[in-house]
Amino acid sequence: MNQPQSAPRAARRPLAYRRNRAAECAALPRVTVAWTASSQDGAPNIPTEVELVADFESAASGAWTCANSFGGNWVEAISSAHCSEVLLTARLGDDIPAKHLVLELAQLLTFKLSEGHPLIRVRFLPNTGERSVRSRA
Repeated sequence: MNQPQSAPRAARRPLAYRRNRAAECAALPRVTVAWTASSQDGAPNIPTEVELVADFESAASGAWTCANSFGGNWVEAISSAHCSEVLLTARLGDDIPAKHLVLELAQLLTFKLSEGHPLIRVRFLPNTGERSVRSRA
């Protein structure tokens, strides 16, 4: 006799739970980190960019993941580039907790990259759907 196969654990959860989880994952802060390696030999420098996403399970602890080839070694890649500036760009709208996570990431980079003393800049942009309001003063 064939035993019926049970559905994966995630599929057995209520649909409302799965929708909430998907919405939370979509709302996680995403940050683009850009830097340019310093060149000792005068060769042209190519800027490097990675997108980081706050880890869902440990976003409050400052864990960020990188989906590209750097993987978990993105801090080491920035450190070994001996860059003079690192730019963090986030589109978060008015999400204050997410902005705090990004500022904590900037603080982490300041600490981890202290040997080279690069300038760490943070730029918050409006969400793509938001329009900026300009006053005519």
